[in-house]
Amino acid sequence: MARQIDREKKKDRILQAAMRLFARRGIADTKMEDVAKAAGIAKGTIYEYFKNREELLHLSFNYLLVLMNKLVRRRMSETEDPEQKIKAGFLAYLDVGSLQIEDYVEILPDLWGHGLRQKESDGDLEFDPGWIYHQYREQFSRALKQGIENGLFRDIDIESTASAIIAAGDGFYLQWMSDRQNFDVKRTSKAFIDTFIEGIKKT
Repeated sequence: MARQIDREKKKDRILQAAMRLFARRGIADTKMEDVAKAAGIAKGTIYEYFKNREELLHLSFNYLLVLMNKLVRRRMSETEDPEQKIKAGFLAYLDVGSLQIEDYVEILPDLWGHGLRQKESDGDLEFDPGWIYHQYREQFSRALKQGIENGLFRDIDIESTASAIIAAGDGFYLQWMSDRQNFDVKRTSKAFIDTFIEGIKKT
């Protein structure tokens, strides 16, 4: 068991090193030997964990998405109030500080596009970037349904509303990536989700 835990920790270290290099150098200019050096392991050792650069790239992206999803789930589970669940989940989705992903966010569009191209080309790797949206839709949909059943929210289209919340979050990411100096993502996202919730409440 201890050996398995150590192996998982080493794999996480490699993935974190890979994301740093992808963000700093770009996807095309990041090589397996560079990642191995950054992770502090021998060049040959990295192939014990990842068969090639393509797999490392996809699993790095998946690792980042899992980190984001875990934080959203944890924050939403801390309250039973559906309004607070939605607010907590949305703000967690954009909490780049707690996730410590400031250096990685800028490569999200590249990773996303790369994954989609791989999916469309029927490559060897089974990779579906859309799985994360399904996860978020389920979480927000449950909170919205609970709010309707409790008489807090109007009778709305649950799935479409959940999708709109997620789409807003993606838009905030894009604006923040484009204009970090002038866009306060924390303040703006809080103002948005407060206004959004008021709009779906029963009058």
